[in-house]
Amino acid sequence: MLSNITDMSIYQIIAELIEIPCRIVFLFVLWNRFVPLFFGESKTEKKKVLVLAMVVIVTEVLRWCVFTDGFPIWMLTLCGIPLLYAYLYKREKMPETIFSLILFVNLRYLSFFAVNSIMNAVSKRMMSGIEMTEDVESFVSYRVDILSLLSEGIYIVILLIEILPIIWFVKRPEKMRWMELCYLSVMNIAGIILTRIMMGIAVLDTADGSIILLDEKPQLLWLLPLVAILLYFGELSAILIWQRYCEFRRRSELHLARSLEEEAIRRRLDDTEHYYEQVRKVRHEMANHMTNIRGLAEQGLNEELCRYITDIDDTIRSVEMRYNTGDPVTDVVMNDRYRKAEERGITFSSNFVYKGSWGIPVYDLSIVLSNILDNALKAAEAASAELKYINIKMADKKNVILLVCENGFDPSEKVLKGADDIWHGIGLKNVEDIAERYSGTVNVKKSDSVYRISILLKKCPSVT
Repeated sequence: MLSNITDMSIYQIIAELIEIPCRIVFLFVLWNRFVPLFFGESKTEKKKVLVLAMVVIVTEVLRWCVFTDGFPIWMLTLCGIPLLYAYLYKREKMPETIFSLILFVNLRYLSFFAVNSIMNAVSKRMMSGIEMTEDVESFVSYRVDILSLLSEGIYIVILLIEILPIIWFVKRPEKMRWMELCYLSVMNIAGIILTRIMMGIAVLDTADGSIILLDEKPQLLWLLPLVAILLYFGELSAILIWQRYCEFRRRSELHLARSLEEEAIRRRLDDTEHYYEQVRKVRHEMANHMTNIRGLAEQGLNEELCRYITDIDDTIRSVEMRYNTGDPVTDVVMNDRYRKAEERGITFSSNFVYKGSWGIPVYDLSIVLSNILDNALKAAEAASAELKYINIKMADKKNVILLVCENGFDPSEKVLKGADDIWHGIGLKNVEDIAERYSGTVNVKKSDSVYRISILLKKCPSVT
């Protein structure tokens, strides 16, 4: 239905122009509880969101100037623009964005029942003296202006009352799966459909004239708000259940990650013990080797002597430290993975050096290195010859360290689902937990044939 602003009073226009920005602000506040739009984001990202909010407000004002109801046009402006933004800049948060928009539309519709019932009672009281007034037009015009301002004010207050409990209970943004989106949206969609049905039959045109449903069925004035309240609490309960489930899932993953961390530490100790056992064995045998070398030299068996020395050289190489990282634990991790890469024909390079002044325990870094290198070895081993490489780079900045591991992989390689894949995913989760412990981040990128993982860790010099 086309809008006719010229038929509205200045107070009605003001009321609508106040309500539209408030509504959009509420939308973005609600959206921010499920998708981080402001907190923890860069200044550039925050500016993008503010520009987006202004675009939605201007679009909504223009839409209101042209259409009164505007359904489904207002759905395209209110929901379509944020969805497009999420698709372009926060594609991984699409389920949370869709849920936030559906939830807001439902809250907006559910507030209609309460506003309609309140305004029905208020308007009857305010218009009760119309038959006794001489200037009916002024009487009606004045009260319609008041009712318009009052209606928009009540709508804003009710919408705020609906949103506040959700903001209170949703403590932190959680990752929402598509199945969880379907489960959480059932009540919302039911509320939207119910409201559209009631709006469609509120006024019925018959041969004898129009029938106003609320005049014929006055009990609906309290029944419909009651249904809206039940739908609202049903949706609020679903959100609370989902939040508790996410908390339980997070604790389970943390418990598993800690168990894996302990297992990883035990394996690092086993690796270290195995390495030093090899060193002790070589040192113990060195005396015998020297005796044999002396005997071969005295007998003038130069060819046999060369072969013997070559064999000894291979033995020594097996315990040679190619990489000296500054700590025995990370030495073992790096050199063990280097030897495994060499055995599998994988080119291995690294500039990693550990410093105790970082305040990051060496065992935490050894777990990070072990997991990312094990994953890199697995991927590079299955790659073609030109993609068999692993490269670890480290940047030591003022307050942070950055670890970057790149390796080639074959994008056509199909890895069978099984225990190895499960441990692969859990290993990455373990790295993410350690990064979070040091206020850092983990960023994984895949190109056509390059797998790149970046780990940023904040230094904690006070720990040392």
